[in-house]
Amino acid sequence: MKSSALIKIAFGIFLLFQCMQKAHNSPILGKVSGKVLKVGDKYVHAYLGIPYATPPVGNLRFQEPRQVRAWNSVYNATRKPPACTQDFFYPFEEWPRRDPKDISEDCLRINLWVPASKPYCEPFATMVWIYGGAFFSGSSNVDIYDGSILAAVGNVIVVSFNYRVGAFGYANFDQEGAGRNMGMLDQVMALKWVHRNIENFGGDKDLITIFGESAGSMSVGHHLISPMTKGLFKRAIMQSGSNYHDKFIVEPKKNIELTLKFAKELGCTGINVLNCMKDVDPFDIAAIEKKYVLNTQRGASFVPEKGPPYLPEDPFHNIDVGKFHDVDVLIGENKDEGSFTTFLFKPEVLNEENPVMSKSEVKSFLGKFYDINGERLDRIVEEYLGNVSEEDSSFTNLKQFTKAIGDGTFSCPILHLTEKLSRFNRKVFHYTFNHTRIKSGTKKWVGVTHFEDVYFVFGMPFVRKDDFTSEELQFSKKIIELWTSFAKTGKPCYNGMEFEWKTFDEEERNSLSLTLGNFHLGKATNEKCRFWQKFYEYN
Repeated sequence: MKSSALIKIAFGIFLLFQCMQKAHNSPILGKVSGKVLKVGDKYVHAYLGIPYATPPVGNLRFQEPRQVRAWNSVYNATRKPPACTQDFFYPFEEWPRRDPKDISEDCLRINLWVPASKPYCEPFATMVWIYGGAFFSGSSNVDIYDGSILAAVGNVIVVSFNYRVGAFGYANFDQEGAGRNMGMLDQVMALKWVHRNIENFGGDKDLITIFGESAGSMSVGHHLISPMTKGLFKRAIMQSGSNYHDKFIVEPKKNIELTLKFAKELGCTGINVLNCMKDVDPFDIAAIEKKYVLNTQRGASFVPEKGPPYLPEDPFHNIDVGKFHDVDVLIGENKDEGSFTTFLFKPEVLNEENPVMSKSEVKSFLGKFYDINGERLDRIVEEYLGNVSEEDSSFTNLKQFTKAIGDGTFSCPILHLTEKLSRFNRKVFHYTFNHTRIKSGTKKWVGVTHFEDVYFVFGMPFVRKDDFTSEELQFSKKIIELWTSFAKTGKPCYNGMEFEWKTFDEEERNSLSLTLGNFHLGKATNEKCRFWQKFYEYN
């Protein structure tokens, strides 16, 4: 073998050694030891459950996250962390569930999946996942959020982490010694950890994309305007969630009222409510919160609140107070977002081919879900049901109910945020996800409901081959390529794409329809969104 060839091989081995050495050591916290996973014909290094904050237990319950101390020994990062304390429940059989034993307040940990192959030792783009769950549930350890496939197929670093949910993340005791927006501050600390440490795992700190679904997507929206997250990421992907409505972001008084309500039910009253609640069994707190969500049928309990240091006092009606960070955004929704909410009100309809609702039922359910009555409720009912008689029961009524939920909670706030971003000259790409798993088992009327996209973004057809068709595997591959190419370059595309995904502007309104076997550009329109714009009183 010629000496020049030997030199090239030796240099290549040297580069690989250097890349691997950096991937195993984080000087800010300490050394970590992960494990190697085989994904198809590729390999991924997984580092699971690394602490990014001090465990919020004991006296630190209901307080803002604190920096974790560095360690001297090698940290064994081979197991996903437990979920933050909550009481899980999900509407569909396919949605992830966790063993109640795998839940803990000691949960503020982070996971990384790093491709083993690193051509020319160039740093990877990084994608940081924020899970959904209406801010009262969710976890990074559910199987569907495993980042190994996305990392291997997309050749990016994938990161996920836990943040506190429910009362543990958003209770407000309105007194000294207690935090507020703890769950969002957990997210901020995790994003800072990634920005500071990702180079030690082979990533580029200036090439970070945050992405999330549902409440995770709403969280991404908050990070777009929070003064605490400026400069921590370059791009953002928002799946089925926008922070541009008042259901999932509230005035502090709402969280204060709910905190005192729960505390009273748990036997904590008087001047020592905070100290008392720190001593309550965490599973009792989670159980009473679940009971509240199911009884009120609102689909949420505690949610992020307005106000510094995390958010401006009025982030929506006076957007100049909280201008969007200078980042690229990919944003969209599923075609039938609202249908999954029917499980809160009439769970039996999920097993029916053509379920019905009366107008009086629709009105009652909408009032509970949006927590409104009187003239505001009448406006929604009139917009979606018009002159339908009170006792008239029909499948059309049910579909209009799901549309009123989907439009008001997801599709229209998403479209409104898309318009806002384009006005601020941000590069924004809009999409509609238009495919339901062929073997999903859900009734046809449910359509492309909330969460359907997540299966394909995380590449489930690659590992659950009996549950998906070969065509769906190729569909998932294209979705992964779109998402990861956006993270790398700011321009979403897939191999063999015959057209350019054009950015959204209010004149052209470009939107990509993600349909099995038929990706095509169309227009982002929804005739109901002007109603919701007036309803929410957006400027």
